[in-house]
Amino acid sequence: MSLSLLKVNENAYQIREGEKSRSMLSRYGILKGVGTPVSNTDAVSVTEESVHFLAKRAVDLQVTKYGERHTLSVSLSENESFFGLGDSSRDGIQLRGKEILLEKSNVKCYGPMPILLSSDGWAILVNTTYKTVFDIGKNEKNTLVIKVYGGQIDFYLFKAESLLGLVKELTRVTGRPMMLPKFGYGLTVVNNEDIAIPQLLEYTRLYREMNIPCDIMGLEPSWMQEHYDFTTDKWWNKDKFYVPYWKAKNCSDAGTFFHQVRCMGMQMSLWLCEDYDLIYHEEGILPPEKDDSGFPEGTEIADEHLRQVRVYQDTLTKIGEPWFEHLKKFVDNCAAGFKLDASQQVYAHPDRLWGGKLHDDEVHNAYPVVLAKQMFEGFREHTGRRIMTNTACAYVGTQQYAATWAGDTGGGAKTLISIMNYAMCGHSNTSCDMATTNPYSIHYCFLSPWAQQNFWNSWNYPWYLDEELKNRFVFYDRLRSSIFPYIYYTAHQANKEGIPMLRPLPLIYEGKGYENVNNAYMLGDSFLVGAFDMHMPLPEGEWVDYFTGEIYEGGREIDYEPKGLTSGALFVKNGAVVVTMKPQKYILEKAHDYIVNVYPSENAGRTAIYEDDGFTFDYENGGYALTKIESSGIQNGRLTLTVDKREGSFEGRPDNGHNLHQNSIPKIEGLPALSDLAVVLHGCHPKSVTLAGEKIPFAFSGENAEFLITAEQRAFAPLAIEILL
Repeated sequence: MSLSLLKVNENAYQIREGEKSRSMLSRYGILKGVGTPVSNTDAVSVTEESVHFLAKRAVDLQVTKYGERHTLSVSLSENESFFGLGDSSRDGIQLRGKEILLEKSNVKCYGPMPILLSSDGWAILVNTTYKTVFDIGKNEKNTLVIKVYGGQIDFYLFKAESLLGLVKELTRVTGRPMMLPKFGYGLTVVNNEDIAIPQLLEYTRLYREMNIPCDIMGLEPSWMQEHYDFTTDKWWNKDKFYVPYWKAKNCSDAGTFFHQVRCMGMQMSLWLCEDYDLIYHEEGILPPEKDDSGFPEGTEIADEHLRQVRVYQDTLTKIGEPWFEHLKKFVDNCAAGFKLDASQQVYAHPDRLWGGKLHDDEVHNAYPVVLAKQMFEGFREHTGRRIMTNTACAYVGTQQYAATWAGDTGGGAKTLISIMNYAMCGHSNTSCDMATTNPYSIHYCFLSPWAQQNFWNSWNYPWYLDEELKNRFVFYDRLRSSIFPYIYYTAHQANKEGIPMLRPLPLIYEGKGYENVNNAYMLGDSFLVGAFDMHMPLPEGEWVDYFTGEIYEGGREIDYEPKGLTSGALFVKNGAVVVTMKPQKYILEKAHDYIVNVYPSENAGRTAIYEDDGFTFDYENGGYALTKIESSGIQNGRLTLTVDKREGSFEGRPDNGHNLHQNSIPKIEGLPALSDLAVVLHGCHPKSVTLAGEKIPFAFSGENAEFLITAEQRAFAPLAIEILL
């Protein structure tokens, strides 16, 4: 056994058996780290049987191989905590003392990720797609044992000064989280299976007329003529979603129901089930000659157990035709996204040769990320736009291509643990199925990175709920719409730096005793959310109740009591600057009316307004605008609010008319003109507000003060607004 050492960057190294990585994650370009072979360095030394890695402390990994299985083991320090492994266990976010199997399965393990972070400043990514077991000090109290059941020895080691630093380093290799399209951060409604065109249009109208923000209407399997159609021959259900037979397959003109949905500003998402062989396309295999067995000529079945059972006969896959090819017409009709069911993904296929050559024990875990990748790339190539894919299943690297929801497990407290575990692996765009009849679920789901209701077997639409539940739902829905600028800037941070949008407390307040907190998290830089159990910690500092304005002293645990329509805690850091907007019927309805919320304290605060076209990938090449805003903190009874010049730009695109012979290309807005900024000083009655020596008029609204920064004033930014308290 010979181990090679490769330096990926100053904080990441790859150690593998042989000269080339054979992992699917590397072969298919899912992992971005390309290492340079080196001899032993100051940070890492490698022998035949061990690896010495210097992070915050020296880490000695013993490497052992037994046939096709190999084992990595390391001695643990007494106070070391561990996090990560994706959605493989929902018992808690602190993993020490647990033994966890990473093998995708229904409900129990939707999104295994062989990524483990240590509070001692190191992390390991096992570059494998085979079944893996992490024994984190369960059977041997102070020993981590990782058993990998196939493939070559291949893993990455990372170092950083903090857990947050480790997540940033990890996503340099596993990929930064994608920016969802703008509307993806609004509300997604997955409709009841029995819905048809009249109800779809009526419900869309009700959301608009009742001023209940909603951005995406999703259709469950009944949108297809054949229920649960796994094939590439699927088409619209003619009894529920009739499309005139004389029209082009990709038509979206005024003679289709797509037109009315589009006129009301609603996006569409379609449910999919998948059992297609994606490996042929990923490996670049073209249609070959076949022998009588149904496999490509020359195929060798090396797995002995295949001789004992039937060989899987794949009647779905069209070799040489990518899975996304047959979805193009639905994208041209209306689909801005797809919901990928766990479906066949969670089941093992022990008698299947994927791509005519790979066994299921190698492909099973990786299938979800390969599927998400092909959906992402297919949609991008076809439209030039971002796709709103949300998938129940995930693996390493999924954050580059898709959002996830917590599968068919509802919207309870356990789903929050799964989202936190994803976050510790660098996966950002996460959510679950909101339980509309559960006030606690409404609170947490609307304060997640993205929000989804699922009515597939119920009719709990807002207008069918009792008055109290309806009012609570509408309250939170409008709250989410109002904080969209904050959410979108947080998504930008995730994409640029790898920081997840939803942040478990130990990720931000490391070493403060929050390792086992499963009911509170940071959403972005400034919001602290308490969910379900209202006995919750408040980190040190002052925290302002977002709903009431009451100030709480941190550094302690509290029993929070929700009031009115609220059903959980939402605090903002005192001193923070948070940009919100007036709620809209949908995110793309109009230009946003921005509101700059300042929570004056001795602490400085900073944020930014992030703007892009909301559809394309221009942001990857600098096609976005950023307006930085900073509060100095109170000094000698004064506070300075600085609004910088808006930097950057982006171009729009016209629509294509949606006529009979062309697909549906929406109008994409370019950079809007500078707008007025309303400023709210929370819990503050200033004596004066001045800009360049000129007084700015302000007014009081309860405990707050409000004034306006005009578009004309912004044209001369940077602006330094002096506030005398």
